[in-house]
Amino acid sequence: MADIVIVFADPSNPIVTDLAIVHDNESFTVQWSAVNAGVKDVPAFVDMFEITRIPEGCPGSDDTKHDVVFKTDASEAQLAAGAAGKLVEAKVGPFPAGSYRLTVELAADLDGIGIKTFNCIEIVRAT
Repeated sequence: MADIVIVFADPSNPIVTDLAIVHDNESFTVQWSAVNAGVKDVPAFVDMFEITRIPEGCPGSDDTKHDVVFKTDASEAQLAAGAAGKLVEAKVGPFPAGSYRLTVELAADLDGIGIKTFNCIEIVRAT
């Protein structure tokens, strides 16, 4: 095991929204949580969060450049070895109907200790 490794608290659902169905006329919250899976404490760090529009539909292709429609950083407190961080909640939207990748890179400012993943969601037209 590496000395410091930051992973998602729920590897099966690492990035989720607060709404089961997201409509194009509403804001929503994107949530994730980090865990220090290493054996050493980690100083405070910053997660990178961005949303990209995926015109070809979910999950999209990594070979295609997509338009970033939202980007921000989220500060996290230091984490002791084995400790979980607080739930990070980013309020976003509304966005036009379509497919979107919600991408989070944990500890983006601490080179090489965090992981990056995404969740692709569909935003539907409000009726």
